[in-house]
Amino acid sequence: MCPSLSKAAILTAAIAATSYNPFIQPTTVDAFGVAPTLSRRCGHTLLHSEKSVTSVSATINMMDSITLNDKIELRNPAPDEREKGGVEVAADGSSIKALEVLARIPRNLILASTDMSPRIIDAVSAARNITWATELTAVTLAALHPTEEEAASSSNDDADVMQIKQAWIQSWKAGGWGSADDLGPDIAGDVVGTLLTTGSDNDHNVYAKFRMPCHPALMKASFGLEFLTNCTEEEARAALTTRGFTYRSMRDALEGLVLESTERKSKGTKRDKRCWDVGDALDRVMARATTLQLDADETTTSHVLVPVYEYLAHSLNANSKLVSIDNEVLLVATRDIEAGESITRDYTLAPRIVGVNDESSAEADELTALQLLLQFGLPPSAWPTAKDESS
Repeated sequence: MCPSLSKAAILTAAIAATSYNPFIQPTTVDAFGVAPTLSRRCGHTLLHSEKSVTSVSATINMMDSITLNDKIELRNPAPDEREKGGVEVAADGSSIKALEVLARIPRNLILASTDMSPRIIDAVSAARNITWATELTAVTLAALHPTEEEAASSSNDDADVMQIKQAWIQSWKAGGWGSADDLGPDIAGDVVGTLLTTGSDNDHNVYAKFRMPCHPALMKASFGLEFLTNCTEEEARAALTTRGFTYRSMRDALEGLVLESTERKSKGTKRDKRCWDVGDALDRVMARATTLQLDADETTTSHVLVPVYEYLAHSLNANSKLVSIDNEVLLVATRDIEAGESITRDYTLAPRIVGVNDESSAEADELTALQLLLQFGLPPSAWPTAKDESS
């Protein structure tokens, strides 16, 4: 390794533990469009956001369409929770009993890998590696960017659902580890969007002459992940490489689904900006995805994104589960939940990126701190190590 990129110097600049918190991200609006200082309890009467979401009327709110148990309270997640938390049993209310319904979510608000229109199927089929992540990212991009024909052919109710989904997707601000706020100024300057869009499949050949194994930003980030999660540098770099391959395998196929790209300070062609949007969508989809059997008469499961559920904190002793019945998805308590306790899900049961072939896994094996941080964006406070640990 060349002296100017020594590991000690990179760690000093990139981590700067005394002045840089890699888990803090500024929060302006929560996942349901609630202003930062607003705390609310949701029953039959729901408060509207004081801040509207881009391209959607302030009167159209995701939570207007979802029925929450009136014992449930929503609060804005603390910065270090990274949008994973804030759904709780009210501290001054009654406890929840096992099998009690916590939330009723209309099926048409779910983003599912099985809900692919011909436009989405065409895009996915062109990907180099078709996986659950490819399909679910495509469904998300198409929901965020409906065509004029799709909008024109929608009924009033469908148009409302379309706008609600757009507002919901636009509200996602955090994904896995690797945003500019995570990386610190020494690395962030080399990254547009998230870290997973950085580098290319031939990085080894490109940077070998500089005695570096990969793109400098990825190499420096691997040192940071080694420091944060106690993994090895090789494990961190392999995980970063796998995530980058997953993005590049779908980038060219899905960028056409982005009809209006996000404005950024970084310069780039129109195609570059669409590709960065694919990366942002993938990053946030991987951090929120779960599996669900949507139809009772089917044995296969779908990969889905579910409002409220994607917002829950992590516990190996999770206290909630999703159940699909008719035209609703129910969030159900799996045990008694005391007043003041958080509603949680187990992210070890979520589909994950585990290798070059991007195989999904739903086994309840224990995830490492590296996996929990990199894909799901879960901070150290959410890294339990024992199944019998209290939630």
